[in-house]
Amino acid sequence: MITIATLLAMSISLFAQSEGTSAFKKFYLLGGGGGSSNHGTSSSIGAEAILKSNWLVGVSYNYLKIAPNNLPSDYVRGYALFIPDPLPNIKLKLVNFMGGKLFPTGEKTWITTQAGLSIVTGEKMTFTHESNINAIIVATSNYATYTSPESTIGAMLKLDFNWAICPYVGLGVGSFANLNSIESPVGIEFRLIAGWLNTKKKAGK
Repeated sequence: MITIATLLAMSISLFAQSEGTSAFKKFYLLGGGGGSSNHGTSSSIGAEAILKSNWLVGVSYNYLKIAPNNLPSDYVRGYALFIPDPLPNIKLKLVNFMGGKLFPTGEKTWITTQAGLSIVTGEKMTFTHESNINAIIVATSNYATYTSPESTIGAMLKLDFNWAICPYVGLGVGSFANLNSIESPVGIEFRLIAGWLNTKKKAGK
């Protein structure tokens, strides 16, 4: 994940250098985590550059653990020492290439809307019904699970609210939805932002 994050930051940084600093209003890295649909968790890291025209380009990486959509309705979790086993989950990795628009809401706050394409790698899970074993303090599930690797192209949508605490550090909260043929999660994340946030007042104001 660190290698991917480095590549993401480098790609935006090189783009910024090729265009010239004067072409950009903000440039920052962001990372965080949160929850998603189907009892899932999400973590992400990325980089965004805001043009003087308020258009946005960004790249990001999401890692999700999420319960599969095809979880049987009669699935029964096993347990050990009366502690239930976790629900089955699959892993999704999303590399997102985004474009969007910034909407200022104050001197230190702004909203971004984004859309783009994702390279998705993950897992498909299949369930086979079987008799479960019940003991006094131990039990097995009534389904055996099998996973197989999958990859596809998806579509990513994001809506973020950001607040610059100072010119170089900020906080954000955002929602996302990814549409793909493996699993289509929807979630919310809280993020830390670091970079050139350009919160200084213009001369004469």
